[in-house]
Amino acid sequence: MSMLSRRAVILPVVLIMIALLSLTMAGFIFFVRAETQGIMAFTDGHQARLAAESGFQELVSLLREDRDSAALWYDNPDRFRHALVWGRGFNRDSDPLEELASRREFFERYPAPAPAWRYSIVAPRYDGVRNTMRFGITPESAKLNLNHASDEQIEQLVTPLLVALEIENAPELVAAILDWRDTDDETREGGAENDYYNALNPGPPYNAKNGPFDTVEELLLVRGITAAILYGEDVNRNGILDENEDDGADSFPYYDNADGILQYGIAPFLTVVSREIDASLDNRARLNLNADSATLQAQIAAYAAEDELRASEGEEEDVYEEPLSDESLAFILSIAGNQNVVGQMRSPADFYVGAEELDPNEALPAELTSSPVQLEELPYILDHFSTRAVGAAQQAIYGLININAASSNVLMTIPNMTEDAAAAIVSGRDELLASNPMLLRTTAWPLAAEYVDAGTFRAIAPYITTKAYQFHVEIIGYADHRKIARRLEWIIEMVGPLAQIKYHRDLTGLGLAWPIDEEQVTVVTD
Repeated sequence: MSMLSRRAVILPVVLIMIALLSLTMAGFIFFVRAETQGIMAFTDGHQARLAAESGFQELVSLLREDRDSAALWYDNPDRFRHALVWGRGFNRDSDPLEELASRREFFERYPAPAPAWRYSIVAPRYDGVRNTMRFGITPESAKLNLNHASDEQIEQLVTPLLVALEIENAPELVAAILDWRDTDDETREGGAENDYYNALNPGPPYNAKNGPFDTVEELLLVRGITAAILYGEDVNRNGILDENEDDGADSFPYYDNADGILQYGIAPFLTVVSREIDASLDNRARLNLNADSATLQAQIAAYAAEDELRASEGEEEDVYEEPLSDESLAFILSIAGNQNVVGQMRSPADFYVGAEELDPNEALPAELTSSPVQLEELPYILDHFSTRAVGAAQQAIYGLININAASSNVLMTIPNMTEDAAAAIVSGRDELLASNPMLLRTTAWPLAAEYVDAGTFRAIAPYITTKAYQFHVEIIGYADHRKIARRLEWIIEMVGPLAQIKYHRDLTGLGLAWPIDEEQVTVVTD
């Protein structure tokens, strides 16, 4: 082969090798860039998670100090909306977002914002203006306890929700829920026990629980309960009607009825963790009226001495409009230990008779009709005294409903609650959160602020609370300079100063959901 021929062969080979090397280099550069972008995305995602967890830690620090102050955590956009974790070149005192009406305006003014990480603590609003949100948390006591509610309460809550979802066999579903939690194997009409669950095909078969629910999601094991029933049309769980939740079969969820109204499922109104201790706001055991008068008098004297010491050290809180008068205290001591009277009392609220004429059918012991207790003393009495059996005084109280946060449909499950009273409580607490939040710390406020009459209040008093120990928390962590976010959920229980995490999961897969930059879906009270 001639030299010219060799050159003619070498040139294409060299060109092919150069092309292959170029392709290899291009692939390598693409791989490096992809890895770099992936690492950056992972880092930003982790940073967004840390921002959300920073919000969680700040919330816990607030609950350590002011767990009983609903005004600080129920809806507090000033503290929980776009809260700054870190910013390059500015801190919370110099945050450029603070001076602007909305985050959308912030991006219009700063199209290339400095790096900053934030969080928002978000929650749905089930009463008031529809399709709005809160910046706060929800106490689990604002929900109906699935394990401790009566059969009638569960039916009263669940049935209207199922009907709104156009479920035709609502009574059968309620029966199946009750069969799952009861302790027997007797099937209610339309319900389900082992014979149904053992015959499931395709399987695998399993037994009815015949015991308390461990989580609300355990309802998915109950006959006929589906995710569509559990969460309704609100598939991203934000309490806001999104476009895909109002277009019929055009997009998921394919079962929404496109009527312009968000139909909720049953999950947002149920809990399995609500409980509280039988203690006053200052964390002292309540004075049990089932104890004899001498024991109770000694305990009251000890409380008085401790109160005096706290006042001298400046630790006394001005929670009560008026302390207990000597006349009222003497009357309470005369009743203490009298099982014929205390055994008939529904709660310490029975000490307040009120000025109106008593209903002759009202179950109020005759000895209480001469009670000198005044309305101003009721907050102190409800906070400090208990009518529980002595043996049960150290046990937790389950299933009380928090009137400071419960939705109207949950309030309606309280025995003897009327629609007018529930509506008055919902509107009244919103007014008091803005004007007199201290009044909301005891259950006396619906009567003290004249939202319900004395008879209605005495009837509902045994079933209500203003305390909160367990909370549902949802936090979004995000940045100003990156389009990335993480959405995290917790259920926590405050055990003294410690936050015990009962439940935690990442909801980012459901989408951001919360339109935190859309001011029309926020309601800020004046």
